[in-house]
Amino acid sequence: MCMRRTIRYRMGRAPRTGALLALVLLLGACTAANPSITPTPTPTRDPGALNVTALLDLSGSRGPNGGPQRDALQLWADQHSSGTPRVKLSITDVAGSPSKTALELRRAVVEARADAIIVGVSLDYDDAFASLVQLAQVPVLFTLPIPEPATRGGGWAFALAPTPTQLARAVLDDAAQRSILSSDLLASDESTSAVVERIALVKELGRRQVTPNVVTVTPADATQKLKPLFATTSTVFLAGTPRTYLEAARTVTVGTSLYLSYLCDFGDIGDLRDAAPLAVWPGSRWVAVSAAGASTNARTSFLQAFTDRSGPPTSVAASAYDGLALLSAAAEKSIDPVSVRGQLQSGTFTGVATTYTFSQSQHAGFNASDLALLRYVGPRVPPAVR
Repeated sequence: MCMRRTIRYRMGRAPRTGALLALVLLLGACTAANPSITPTPTPTRDPGALNVTALLDLSGSRGPNGGPQRDALQLWADQHSSGTPRVKLSITDVAGSPSKTALELRRAVVEARADAIIVGVSLDYDDAFASLVQLAQVPVLFTLPIPEPATRGGGWAFALAPTPTQLARAVLDDAAQRSILSSDLLASDESTSAVVERIALVKELGRRQVTPNVVTVTPADATQKLKPLFATTSTVFLAGTPRTYLEAARTVTVGTSLYLSYLCDFGDIGDLRDAAPLAVWPGSRWVAVSAAGASTNARTSFLQAFTDRSGPPTSVAASAYDGLALLSAAAEKSIDPVSVRGQLQSGTFTGVATTYTFSQSQHAGFNASDLALLRYVGPRVPPAVR
């Protein structure tokens, strides 16, 4: 049975040669100006397994750091080492580089012959990147927020995280319940993730006929610009990973509410423990429960095992864990990419972060009802739902 499935797999992949060649040429043109990138060693091809490559930022300045996602992926792989189909995981550090992200996506498809790819980095999911995913012709799962892939013809892209629009609505719904939305402050350091969040928040505020006070900062001037504004503004939205704003955020007092990004890393915001009542962020409500309170055995197992290994999981880590679970479930009948894509977009899957629902016209699967506003409560303690 293994040999027969392997033969079908190879026959099914042959027609992709032309598209892959086009992908090589396109990416070569995009990345030729960056000769400093060091090629990642190519893993040994295992035709009898579902070969999955994960692209993470384990170094470099781009946030969030991929460490929690790496830990979650390795946890799933360890827990399912004897599962069927056998999943072979390869993790690549793209070091905070947009060009290396594109290069390693190409390398995973062309050289490593990956059957699926998990992308866990902040990026601008524009028409150019969507085209690269389409040319790859393997399922590509995104664990960080991107817009609905189907709006860009994203037949191979699947969004596991909430979309920027879903996140903006969740945050503003909460803020509107606590105060009148008027000239609230929206700060952005104009990093990739911050720009995406800023655009979504401004658009949603505009839909509510509100014009925010948008302030752009850099890591060098953030504290100087924001500290006096925090003292006079009741509601503040901080776009992108929180690192840029931490020093200023530590100065907030009662009366100021800080809304942080979905991309919060507990290591980054640990210094805000004294501001727990003031600083919140959107996330999966299922990462804010104890293992004893989890609603499924899979969630119980994940929460307990991840916490024991690495501390409380982030929502992004939970999505990464779900990425391998989704691919494994979709590959039960066949590891052929077309079959896996068909299975992914044909129903629902209950993961640890949410219950995902995909279809041919919907490739953003996060259930918005599983979003909650979370707050930091202490080291090695799960976040709490506000």
